[in-house]
Formats: sequence, C-alpha cells, structure tokens
Amino acid sequence: MSEDRRVRKTKKALRDGLVELLNEKSLQSVTVRELTERADVHRSTFYANFKDVYDLYTHTEDTILQEIREIVAVDCVNKPHVFFNILLGYVSENREVTRLFFGGNINGAFYERLTTMFKSACVNAWCKEYGISGTAEMDYYVQFCLSGGLGVIGMWVARDFDYPIEELVDMLAEIESGVGKLLSINLRSTVSK
Repeated sequence: MSEDRRVRKTKKALRDGLVELLNEKSLQSVTVRELTERADVHRSTFYANFKDVYDLYTHTEDTILQEIREIVAVDCVNKPHVFFNILLGYVSENREVTRLFFGGNINGAFYERLTTMFKSACVNAWCKEYGISGTAEMDYYVQFCLSGGLGVIGMWVARDFDYPIEELVDMLAEIESGVGKLLSINLRSTVSK
C-alpha cells in the first residue's frame, strides 16, 4: 500500500532535517527535539513514523538505496553514458544528501549495500553486452570499476561538484566501456585456449 502524500512530505522534511543536522554534528548528538524543530514537524508526528533518530537514519539510507536501485534498473546496456548521466544527475540534484552519503565519511554498511547492488548490475550488463558469463576474473574487473567509480563520485561530491558533470560522465563511461571490452577480450581468449 502506498503512503499518502502528506506522509511522504513529512518523511521527506524529517530526512532533510536529519541530513542538515548530520552535516553539523554526529548522529549520536542529534535529538528528536532539534530534528522536529528543524523539520517543522510535531514530535508526535515524528513518533508516528519513526521510533527514534536511528530509525529515521536507516529509513534515509534505505530511501537513497531504493532511488539508486531504480536508476540501476534502467536498462543501460551498451549505454554507459546514459547510465552515468542519470546517476550523476541524481547525485547533483540531491547534493545535501549525497554529501552525507557519498562524501569522505561514507558509512561502511551503506557502502557495502551500494557496491553489492552495483556489482550485480554491472555483471549482468557485461554478460549481456559481451555475451560472456560471470567468472571470478570478472569479479576483479567489476571491483576495479566500482571502487574507482565510487571513489571518483565521492571525490566530486567532496570537492563540491567542482568538475563539469558532462566531462565526468564522459570519463566514467569511457573507463567502464574500456574495462568491459578488455574483460571481454581476456575472457574470450581464455576460453579459446
């Protein structure tokens, strides 16, 4: 069952308030009182939706991962420019949230969930694009792309989006395509031996 618009708006206001506060202090230091004041939401409304600040934080992570999952679900096989354009557009449009989750202090559990999601999508895309099946060797190529790609995005966020998005899209798409082609060549030559 879908949440009504008021509930979605309230949760978004609370998420935005939490993100603002987390850019100022640690999660352990955030109180429900200051959060509800920042979000202009009554405390009883907060407790009707979340049990505590940690529950809201988990909800915020889950929401971001779901939004990125929807981006990853777009079939961009043979179209890395399209994928990176959509992904970096999302990161840029949600700057406050992405500063928190993609900047220099990325949460380890969040990073693990994010890379697991990207790894699966990347393996599926390369298998489909290059007509190969997943291998242990592919895992290394994918890890290289994920670590590098997320590192570049994290650096872009940490540097306050100082590099032109179009050029960053081109860079990431070229790297991903190059690694995918190299993987394809190496796996095909291994199979033919």
